[in-house]
Amino acid sequence: MLNPNSRSLYTSALTPPPGMIFDEAVATTFSMDPALLLETPVYLALMAADGQTEPDPLSVLEAIRRYSKRITVYVQRGRIQVPQIAKPNPLFGFLEEMVVEVTAPGGGVFHPKVWAIRFISPDKSNAMYRLVVLTRNMTTDQSWDLSLQLEGTIAGRKFKSNKPLAHFFKTLPDLAIGPTESGRNEQALRFADELHRVQWELPDGFDELTFYLPGTKGFDWKPPTANRMVVISPFCSDKALEELTKYTKAADALISRPESLSALKKETLELFTQCLHLDDAAETEDGEEEEATEQPLATGLHAKVYLFETRYYSDYTHLVMGSANATNPALKASKNIEILVGLVGRKSKVGGIDELLGADGLGEYLINFDMAKAIEIDAVRLEAEKILEMARSCISEVALSIECSPGSKDGLWALVLAGEIPRLEGIVAASAWPITVTTAFAVDILEGGIHGLVRLGELSASSVTGLIAFELKTNHPDVTARFVLNLPLKGIPEERNSAILQTVIHNQEGFLRYLLLLLGDGGVPEPGPGSCSGFAKWLARLADGEDIPLLEELTRTYSRHPERLVEISRLVRDLSQGSQNAIIPKDFFNLWTVFESAIGGRDA
Repeated sequence: MLNPNSRSLYTSALTPPPGMIFDEAVATTFSMDPALLLETPVYLALMAADGQTEPDPLSVLEAIRRYSKRITVYVQRGRIQVPQIAKPNPLFGFLEEMVVEVTAPGGGVFHPKVWAIRFISPDKSNAMYRLVVLTRNMTTDQSWDLSLQLEGTIAGRKFKSNKPLAHFFKTLPDLAIGPTESGRNEQALRFADELHRVQWELPDGFDELTFYLPGTKGFDWKPPTANRMVVISPFCSDKALEELTKYTKAADALISRPESLSALKKETLELFTQCLHLDDAAETEDGEEEEATEQPLATGLHAKVYLFETRYYSDYTHLVMGSANATNPALKASKNIEILVGLVGRKSKVGGIDELLGADGLGEYLINFDMAKAIEIDAVRLEAEKILEMARSCISEVALSIECSPGSKDGLWALVLAGEIPRLEGIVAASAWPITVTTAFAVDILEGGIHGLVRLGELSASSVTGLIAFELKTNHPDVTARFVLNLPLKGIPEERNSAILQTVIHNQEGFLRYLLLLLGDGGVPEPGPGSCSGFAKWLARLADGEDIPLLEELTRTYSRHPERLVEISRLVRDLSQGSQNAIIPKDFFNLWTVFESAIGGRDA
């Protein structure tokens, strides 16, 4: 539990079980790094190729186009991070459809961290699910955390224990801000139906599994009446902790961050036998405390765990973990949307509190909190952080959109941020720019708007996107925020996808390599230096009128996987806009005409 040497990565969760392949996935998170999401389809493509190829721009492009329709991520509005890029990356534009921004009604935040991944057999006759419940967000944060991975098959009946989980996925489309693709809504409902019927394999030693949705009627979490209890939570509230201790005879330990412990009342701390925090843990800037303010000096704890020991003819350990901090919005006021999972097992089989706090558990990493050395609260900074979060919320709640129209020069497109920028009290500077370009394109949005329009500049078609980065600054030099909003995009250039393709596939060698990726040939040689590279030979043979082995590959694909030729038809169509002669070899058109006719000229 919480072993720093065995971190659970998103990529490992996506690795298919033996004999299965990835089908689709739905994920939820409070905050998200777009660069991490961009890596997900690439990893899936590498797994499909048995990891035999190294990622390059072409394999990245193919993977994103292949998997983007099958992966959906629901994220709290205003909590998409600005990617750290050294140079423009138009591939971020492909993430628009994958990311659905949501919000919690009633003033809370959307806080669950869950991956539901569907795997199928190669012949599609069998399906199974993997559920990953995390305490961390979809970011590169290196904090101490905890994850639970469950696997199960779809049964012929519904399981009562899965009802909260099914309800959670069923409500996701209703939380979305603005219109969402119908396919995304159907996916969430399909997952809800199937997850209700999954029979999960429990971790060794545990006999019971329960899902909870704190604050949701019928699915709320009530702690068990216990003899002992330990709370692990990076952020805490006095009232929430006081309520938790009512359910136990002894509150053995509260493990949190030093600054969170410092903010608690002395009476609250005294409810626990020990108040502890991690020693020499990694620091984080995740910014996920109950007031949603950023804490650059926070220590590296991010796990949320509630451990109870009960006795009913035998000693039992109850482990409850998930997204909910021990705070008022998460547990007491129930404003947030959270998810928890509970496991129950005999203490003799799964261990208990003593094992957790012992030398073989977390004991060697924990130190006692010294109230005499409480962290001094910086009132000026706290006020600046409050102002910053209010401004973030104001911008996130406004109905903004991006309008695109032809620019002043051929090949350029003018982007305009439409919608009234609200009055941002206490914000001294605010700017915005598309995430497909660098911050050099940032435009002032406080003074630059006229009649609700802010001109973001003129960009190439490949850089047109509705993913817009914002930066807000306060009077405090250390209190700033950067975030991304996925805004509705009007007037998308017809050639945008073609332009993105052409930024990656910029010559005939690239076209042939990408073509072979679409055909699914995992044994394609890597391009190498000099005229003797594998692709140089391919180009020479094609120039001489030799269609083998490309002809063989197309013929085999036509007979075994005709649907892939539809993708190739789309590729040829997209690349035919603009510089087709520089990218698509002329002899390929003659060869492709035969297959285009064979598939009936179907339009992708």
